[in-house]
Amino acid sequence: MSHRGRTRSPSGPSALAWALWTLSIGLSVGQQCPLPAVPLNSRVSLSSSTPGVGATATYSCDDGYELFGSISLPCVQQGSRAVWQGDLPFCGTNVAYRKPANQSSSMRGGAAPNAVDGDKEVIHDGKRCTETGREPSPWWRVDLLREYPVRAVRLTSRGCCGHQLLQDLEIRVGNSSDLQRNPLCAWYPGTIDEGTTKIFTCARPIVGRHVAVQMVGVEGSLSLCEVEVFTTDEFSNERCVPSGVVQEGSESAVFSRTCYEFHTTKGASYEQARASCRRVPGGDLLHAPGTAHNGFVLSELERRKPKLKTQLVWLGATRDPGYTSRTWRWVNGEAVGKPVWGKDQPNNYNGEQNCVVLDGGRGWQWNDVGCNLDYLHWVCQHQPAACGSPDRNLNTSIAGGDHVVGKSITYSCPEGHMLVGNATRECLNTGFWSGVAPTCKYVDCGSIKAPEHGSVQMLSGRTTHGALAEVTCESNYTLKGDAKKKCGDEGVWSGEEPQCLFAWCPEPPEVAGGRVEMTGRKAGSTATYKCQAGFILLGEAVLTCGLGGTWSGRAPECRFVDCGAPANTFHGRVELLNATTTAGSVARYECEADYWLEGDSIITCGLDGKWSAHTPSCELITCEEPEVPNGGFVIGYDFNVHSRIEYHCEPGHLLRGEPTRECNSNGEWSSRAPSCQYVDCGKFSPVPYGSVKLLNDTTYVNSEVEFSCVRNYRLSGGQAHRVCQEDGSWSGSTPRCEEIRCPEPVLAEHAILSVTGNDRAYGRTLIRTAAESNANSAATYKISAQAKYRCERGYRLIGEGLRTCEESGIWSGGVPQCEYVDCGQPEEIPFGRVNLASNATYYGVVALYDCVKNYKIEGYERRMCLENGSWSHAPPVCSEILCPSPTQDNGLIAQVSSYSVGGVARYFCPRGYNMEGNDTRVCLQGGTWSGYMPACRAVDCGHPGIVENGRVVLPNQTTIYLSPVEYHCIPQYKLVGQYLRRCKEDGSWSGDEPTCEQASLADSAASQQMGLIIGICAGVLLFLLLLLGVFYMRL
Repeated sequence: MSHRGRTRSPSGPSALAWALWTLSIGLSVGQQCPLPAVPLNSRVSLSSSTPGVGATATYSCDDGYELFGSISLPCVQQGSRAVWQGDLPFCGTNVAYRKPANQSSSMRGGAAPNAVDGDKEVIHDGKRCTETGREPSPWWRVDLLREYPVRAVRLTSRGCCGHQLLQDLEIRVGNSSDLQRNPLCAWYPGTIDEGTTKIFTCARPIVGRHVAVQMVGVEGSLSLCEVEVFTTDEFSNERCVPSGVVQEGSESAVFSRTCYEFHTTKGASYEQARASCRRVPGGDLLHAPGTAHNGFVLSELERRKPKLKTQLVWLGATRDPGYTSRTWRWVNGEAVGKPVWGKDQPNNYNGEQNCVVLDGGRGWQWNDVGCNLDYLHWVCQHQPAACGSPDRNLNTSIAGGDHVVGKSITYSCPEGHMLVGNATRECLNTGFWSGVAPTCKYVDCGSIKAPEHGSVQMLSGRTTHGALAEVTCESNYTLKGDAKKKCGDEGVWSGEEPQCLFAWCPEPPEVAGGRVEMTGRKAGSTATYKCQAGFILLGEAVLTCGLGGTWSGRAPECRFVDCGAPANTFHGRVELLNATTTAGSVARYECEADYWLEGDSIITCGLDGKWSAHTPSCELITCEEPEVPNGGFVIGYDFNVHSRIEYHCEPGHLLRGEPTRECNSNGEWSSRAPSCQYVDCGKFSPVPYGSVKLLNDTTYVNSEVEFSCVRNYRLSGGQAHRVCQEDGSWSGSTPRCEEIRCPEPVLAEHAILSVTGNDRAYGRTLIRTAAESNANSAATYKISAQAKYRCERGYRLIGEGLRTCEESGIWSGGVPQCEYVDCGQPEEIPFGRVNLASNATYYGVVALYDCVKNYKIEGYERRMCLENGSWSHAPPVCSEILCPSPTQDNGLIAQVSSYSVGGVARYFCPRGYNMEGNDTRVCLQGGTWSGYMPACRAVDCGHPGIVENGRVVLPNQTTIYLSPVEYHCIPQYKLVGQYLRRCKEDGSWSGDEPTCEQASLADSAASQQMGLIIGICAGVLLFLLLLLGVFYMRL
């Protein structure tokens, strides 16, 4: 019976429903934006979970990064679909901070590093901004120390005070030291206002190490307050501190995807510094820096150098154990390739300098030091613990939110889209994700044509990428081709075009571990099964194709026999001679050099799936414990192959034989063990006036002896230091001690010598002239004797006048000389004379000065002829003797005829005074006046006495010349006589003394009335005064 094939595609009313559903889906998709792309180190938040037209995607950066571009993108309708409008922003970090910088010239404190110090203050103050001199096309440049893909450059201009504005700027990025040869990032022909910040974004990322800013075609001065260079190819400083807090006393920095911590405020030993670094997983002391990393670290240390307490900084490298080892290793175990030693280093002073420092005093080159120094600074390095937020392309999504190093994330696409690129990315220890973010591509394979006598079922209900379809045939028909179809990457369904055939068998079933050989697939054809090597066939080996498209019987089974990979052995290797591990395979074991095999070297894989013998082992070759000679000892406790031991003898023994033996690869020690022979040289006889000291307190071989003499004796002949030799004798000969004496001192002409303290003259002082000294040239003097030199009259001594016999047997100092000195005639002075005491003018004589009568000498009366040939002091002066002006006290008046000797002074007193003393004085030769100074005493009349019935009043309270006295009577009495008297020049009171007589009644009444009037007037006057006072107080 024949049947026509059909497909199960929608038709009729069902086809219309399918079309309407597809159209509705397309319209809805057209109104919804795909998942937005996200740049590296950033995050996105959507205003709606289904971002349709009008929705926004808002971007933010990870800590330590800055966003460049639009912070949000809107979803807009573009034709029949919705898209995100605008360019994708990016998140960058500044890599120019504190990097080396230079410029065409520098003026007024505007050094180039001021633009990368992180200080954005726009007021220069002579230290905040850069400044070049006025010159054509001035420029500024920063060295990033490695290549970076530069995305943007941000400039902060100088504010205040009228400095030339930034204009006609070119920003170039590249690796050439010639600015104009580097690619152009941005050009700005305009002018930038004072104190403003402007961002220049490169049209594309430009890879380069140097970033330069230049005012092109302008003659002027370039001043920049801050320059920031942004890239996406470096992680931020915040990523280096896992806890978010920098360790106290340290500063963190990032360079070339490596974290650094500079501990420059305190000190620690090598182990303490290393423990501090290892608190961070994977952290350790600075080690194995490449050229770029080394340049960065050294530039940072040089920048911090003025504030360092010590210029020694630990480096993560140590010397391999062993006194003579010259191998240095980094803390990660790698050998140091090319150490950068400073001058005269390494010196391994005291044999314990097994650590390394960077030495600022040697230009930060290496210096070996002891590891226990606990005051040195250190630098840690480590990789970041996590990666930043991963980037993703449009319409992709990410599964996996753990960004820790070693973790992975998986990208996926919406249904119907194909993922182009690697679906999985891993967070590397560089702090960046492996590979690149994949993209999504929309793929549609279309419908599948059903084969004749067959049908197609769309298992996924769609025809886009990844969709599945199944092809089936009618009864008694066999499918030729794959039953399952999948929409592939190229928009084509997998497999060949299917067919439904009668009397045609399908592909015979495959057998694991075997293969099938067919004569065909038509009825009567056979399929023969064969197993691969290591497999055993179980079941029928041949199947036959029958009518109806079925194979006879069941497919056989190939059972695998495999012993598995033979076990590895430490320090050895195993070789599969047949390159297989199945039955009959042979494996051979071999050991590394310096190891020997214990067990069978050849094993075979049996039919039971097991190897024929146990796994052998490789043991390190060792030598027996070496013998130790009498009187000796061995240094070295490692008896493994190639190990060395050293033989040493106890003090007093000599080593006979090879001092070093090595463990050979045959397990035997090289050469024979040496022996130790005892050698003794014996003691010494006493040395007169000397002593013998055994420096080691021993007399055996290599012992040392030292000879010395008592005070004032010295060694003569022989050797002061002798050593016990290997032949049992002392080196050299024995010295003797002889007394140290000085010869007769040399005496110059015109000199006189006196020697004291000579033991052969019983301590007396011997005085000799030059002739006597030469005659006694054979005389000698003991140590401490003194020779005192002086010169004959008229000669001066040149040199030290006192010499001492020293312990060396030589007189101290040099021989002094005598030189004749003549000062010539001294100067004459007016009104004076000069007398030479010895009528000579040579060195040491005295000239005496005096003056004529009535003159006195001023200055030095004695002048001496000095050793420099001049007279001491200036010559004196004779001045006339004058008396001082007389003192005129208490009105005393003096009239002087002359102040010269013989002059007369006459004294007078004013009227009312009497003179006491001489009224005439004469000027004497001593320059003083004769007699005593007279005095003027005032005339005093004395108290005038009392008056009966009255009283006496002294208005001035004195009774001297012209002083008044008043007389008043008591009431009822009247004054008879003058009421006022004065003291006269002769000391009496003028007039007669008045009297008080009793008054009459009329006089008494008049007197009382007058008193009443006076009292009333006084009261009125007092009242007026009080009234005026009150008025004044109110004002």
